[in-house]
Amino acid sequence: MAGLSVDWRMARLPNGLRLITIARPETPTVAVRVYVRAGSRYDVPLNGVTDHSSSVEGPDGVWPTREPDTLERGPLRPISLLLGLAHFTEHFLFKGTRSHDQRDLYAAVERLGGVLDAGTTKEYVTLYAVTPGDGLATAVDVLAEILAEPALREEDFWQEKLVVLEEIRRAQDQQSVIFDLFAETIWQRHPLRYPIRGTLEGLHDLEPASVIPFYRQRYVAGNALVAVGGDIEHAEVRRLVEQSFASLHAGPEQAPLPVEEPPLDEPRTAHLDKEVQLTSLLIGVPAVSMKHEDRAAIKVIERVLGMGGSARLYQHLREEARLVYSINTVTAHYEDAGYFAVHTVCDPQNLGAVQQAILDEWDKLRREGVSADELEAAKSNYAGTQARRAETNLGVASIFGVQGLLHRVETFDEAVARIEAVTRDDVLRVAREYLSLDRYVAVTVGRQAQT
Repeated sequence: MAGLSVDWRMARLPNGLRLITIARPETPTVAVRVYVRAGSRYDVPLNGVTDHSSSVEGPDGVWPTREPDTLERGPLRPISLLLGLAHFTEHFLFKGTRSHDQRDLYAAVERLGGVLDAGTTKEYVTLYAVTPGDGLATAVDVLAEILAEPALREEDFWQEKLVVLEEIRRAQDQQSVIFDLFAETIWQRHPLRYPIRGTLEGLHDLEPASVIPFYRQRYVAGNALVAVGGDIEHAEVRRLVEQSFASLHAGPEQAPLPVEEPPLDEPRTAHLDKEVQLTSLLIGVPAVSMKHEDRAAIKVIERVLGMGGSARLYQHLREEARLVYSINTVTAHYEDAGYFAVHTVCDPQNLGAVQQAILDEWDKLRREGVSADELEAAKSNYAGTQARRAETNLGVASIFGVQGLLHRVETFDEAVARIEAVTRDDVLRVAREYLSLDRYVAVTVGRQAQT
């Protein structure tokens, strides 16, 4: 497959903010995406401290009357564990700024035919705007204002708290809750074990005075990165971003602290009972972080076993044995941890046979590895997948943005070359090292099999 040439540059602005610009001539849109190290893993302050500000007091004793950038700095003070704090803060930022209400912010982008949105992951919060090319300045200004000048009004806090509580309740009714169950089972101490949305209990305990300290510590220039992709001039984008984000609070980058996670030394299982017709199974093992060299071979294994209709597990369990409704592999690579898993949906009566069949495929891979044809097909699939991800300016800004935030930037050609370098021996070694047949996590959501 031909290489995908990318004209990109990285710069660090005077306030510490990092900027990545990706020039894509003759594309009709521009995407501006901001990443902040303020994901759900930071709900849990491993060092016992999450704020450098002085106490925040207002007329009612808990809310500031002064603007955030005028608050005095003081000694470190502890913040209690509040699951859902990161996700709630992302919601809260979109309730308006000191200069514009929420409707004005959306309207500024939407009147151009653009879109404005945000999201929280385990490692970061991201805000983005996509507009036609002539909307670049508007997109940059709106995102900078949301990040640097949020209104953070107490009356908005209580309204948004009801919204987020309802979001958590709805999420508990979705089959995707299996990924939360898996995370809290595979990790015992790591903050990645906690759900991104938080919990009903955590949100119930959340008070207005908890949000500003979290915002002030995490939402600082050194903790953030802006990625811009489109038909742009690098120097012009830098000028716009430097000017608009100048008011973002200064502060250092705050990478996660090391976590001593107990090893997985036996099978761990968990079940969440739900009255649904089909049961979901997620079975997996701890794997590697985003920067680990074995990630490339795991990407190959992911494709050989369960990515697409031609993969081993799909053909064996769905087409031949007809034991499952759907099946696919799932990998997650975070900054300091990761996992490899297989997700399937089946009749609860088939759960035992399905789990054993998956372990049998792992065992076969551990014994025999992959064929030359499977290896080449996986490499070609990876290159094609990367090309599809890079089709849009938002896709390119997302790829460079996440990688840049975690200091692991790869061009398209570099990423493909890393996978191309994987050998059959690499796959065999990695399969034997990670696909354990007696140390795994298996969680289910749905009805249990009737005995």
